[in-house]
Amino acid sequence: MNNNRFYEIDLLRLISAVLVVLFHYTFVGSALDFAPQPRTDAFGEYGRYMYLGINFFFIISGFVILLSAEDGKPRQFIISRFIRLYPAYWLCVVLTAAAAVLFNQPAFQVSWSHFLINLTMLQSGFGVPLVDGVYWTLWIELKFYALVLVMIWLRLLRFLPWFCGAVLIASIIALGTPLAVNVEHFVAGFPHWAGYFACGCVLYLVKSRGFNWGYGVLLLLSVIFCVRQNQVFTQLMIGWYNEDFQTWVSVSSTLLFFAILSIVALRKNGLLRDPRFYYLGVLTYPLYLLHENIGFMMFNAWHSLIPGPVLIGSVVIFMLIAAWLIHRWFEKPLQGFLKRILMHTNRS
Repeated sequence: MNNNRFYEIDLLRLISAVLVVLFHYTFVGSALDFAPQPRTDAFGEYGRYMYLGINFFFIISGFVILLSAEDGKPRQFIISRFIRLYPAYWLCVVLTAAAAVLFNQPAFQVSWSHFLINLTMLQSGFGVPLVDGVYWTLWIELKFYALVLVMIWLRLLRFLPWFCGAVLIASIIALGTPLAVNVEHFVAGFPHWAGYFACGCVLYLVKSRGFNWGYGVLLLLSVIFCVRQNQVFTQLMIGWYNEDFQTWVSVSSTLLFFAILSIVALRKNGLLRDPRFYYLGVLTYPLYLLHENIGFMMFNAWHSLIPGPVLIGSVVIFMLIAAWLIHRWFEKPLQGFLKRILMHTNRS
């Protein structure tokens, strides 16, 4: 057992990823006509709220990214983030593009130029269409990593509590302005997502440095942000999907997740710190990257042959197995190879 690993986080990661998968499969596909069948209207009443897995992902990202930043070495941080993000991503871009060719469905076409630019993970910065819709979060992650890198480089991590407080206050204020409903700013990450990263950073500070009243104020600001963001975002979801969303469900679900992660941060002995959860955590990233467009293509191709619930369940199981295979036979070996190469170059 690795005493430095938060195995509870591995479990929470997979739960968040499965929520996003079910949100896409039971609600988004039919709501946006990407995969009109199979319809799951009854389950969609619940599935529509599973987008909250994205909130959970960003909080977790803010928590775990500081583990990579602890040693204060910029080059080490860059290498660790590169080998974490790119190997599985490259394969999933290739697989999704190949599926688009194989299924040849009008809604899922990929040009060579878009495919090649997507391999850089910088497509959103160039205004290039995404090979898979879920990649929008990666651009926000990259910008967050860049900000942490700058703080490492300039030796500003000691001011992180003040920075988190400033981000949370600015986000809370901005959620009451037109910035909060502007799609460009939404995709850029402010004010909706920067606050969730800050929430995760606050929890890590509490975990690593211990609780004090200053961190108590930051935790209070985090709770206020979670409430306010969900109030605003619920209205955006109603406008985008023309469906009813209850604010109290979004608020209470996000606060429950934040409370669970707070318990992880405050307890000296890990809650649910079972090393077997590691095997759940490694599924998360490839599952998230692979599931959406390929799943929709499968639904469109086979919905008339297989009953809806069976088809959705089968595709979810397929994606979990595929995620494990990607991790075991591609991601892990390539990460090891890249780490040896880059670390050797670093020492040289």
